[in-house]
Amino acid sequence: MLPITLRRLQVFVAVVEARSFGAAAASLGISQPSVSVHMRTLETQVGTALFERQAGMAPKLTQAGQTLYGYAQDTLARANAVSVELGKVRRQLRFASQRFVTNALLAHTFAQLTTAFPQVEVIARTGTFEEVQSLFQGGAVDLAFMLSAAHELPDWHTSTLGRYRLAFIAAPSHPLARQPSVSRQALSTQPFIAAYRGSYFGRTIDALMARAGVPPPQVVAQAQEASTVRDMVLGGMGIACTLRRSVQAELVAGAIVELDVDMDPMHLVLSCARNPKAEMPEIDSLIEMVRQSQSLAVGEAL
Repeated sequence: MLPITLRRLQVFVAVVEARSFGAAAASLGISQPSVSVHMRTLETQVGTALFERQAGMAPKLTQAGQTLYGYAQDTLARANAVSVELGKVRRQLRFASQRFVTNALLAHTFAQLTTAFPQVEVIARTGTFEEVQSLFQGGAVDLAFMLSAAHELPDWHTSTLGRYRLAFIAAPSHPLARQPSVSRQALSTQPFIAAYRGSYFGRTIDALMARAGVPPPQVVAQAQEASTVRDMVLGGMGIACTLRRSVQAELVAGAIVELDVDMDPMHLVLSCARNPKAEMPEIDSLIEMVRQSQSLAVGEAL
């Protein structure tokens, strides 16, 4: 005998409680012939009639029907309880990224994800570029978001989500801040605050500047955090090259100025790598959310 499905029990209970096949069909949003097929199949499966049928009268349960009705109510209640409990289980979505990426580029997107998928618990890991790579390649995370030079992406499949411009910045009182155009040579004569050269970010900026023809700068300080670089510039220690987005608020307020250097803009790209073994559908939703969010920053790619 084929197993009795939960759907068939649901239709059976609907008929009993609605007291007619037509009313049950309306309550379930299906056709009356479909209800009839379900009931005939159910009676075949249990091997006996479940209703006493008389023309013009509501179907009445047989003794077997009454027994099955009690069983069906209990089974459906248990199935519903299991669904509710499973719905409470929070699945974990694990990702890794550089700290600036998490704080400045992804924070709003993860707030959207939490609203859209309340059953998902986000596990965020932050670190250097190399640490993010190691976490991903070791299978510790489902996703890796990386900010890198376009020509230095890892040798595993990634997709580009955004493009961000680097800017040379200074305090408004800095001598170069008053010049309508700054030469690359002039940059090298000024005290320079560098991103920490032991980091991928610091090495990447150095390489991009060298490729653009900027002579080696006079480094007076190194800082690993973008916020520290910003504070040093605000304090008048020197000029710096950093992500424009990291100082957007200060540029708008006039607390920091962007130098107009006679060179093509330099950019970094935000890329994402997805673990192909991770099957959570929310992962693809998150990637699309990030992609749409970053497309709003199109002005930064100019």
